[in-house]
Amino acid sequence: MKIAEEMLTLNDGRTLVLRSAEEKDAVTMLDYIKQTAEETHYLVRYPEEINIELEREKEIIRNNLEAEDSAWFTVFDGGRAVGNCSISRHRNHLKLRHRCDFAIALEQAYCNGGLGTILMQKAIDKAREIGFEQMELGAYADNDRAIALYKKMGFQECGRTPKAFKLKDGTYIDEVNMILFL
Repeated sequence: MKIAEEMLTLNDGRTLVLRSAEEKDAVTMLDYIKQTAEETHYLVRYPEEINIELEREKEIIRNNLEAEDSAWFTVFDGGRAVGNCSISRHRNHLKLRHRCDFAIALEQAYCNGGLGTILMQKAIDKAREIGFEQMELGAYADNDRAIALYKKMGFQECGRTPKAFKLKDGTYIDEVNMILFL
């Protein structure tokens, strides 16, 4: 689903552009994915696991633009992608079509300026527009800042998956499962 371009102003006065990623953005999207994976352990993949070919990234972007039941909200600083959030149908089975999954990642330099709140509100509004009845997400249990944001936006904890994530050093981290009823 294509997201119309709009200007965003962060709490610190920085102005960014929000829009759908397009095929021309494939390189910066791959750079952004690697950058965010390098900055924190809160994403599912380590940087070395990100080995998407450029043509495959273009295909992913194309498919997202054509989808009627998902949306990417990508934030650009100039021509560089610095943040992204997405909603996507959980599964296409009739019994599950009312649910959508939510994901978000920002480069660390763009955290604490209100961007996460802006992106989440856009995603919530779009999920309602599409007709989803609930949004779901999973968060690392040690990601206090993200969990606080999710709660601020109305998500509530609905369970945990013990030892859901195993880091390279052998440390396990639980996943906090959260839901927002729309």
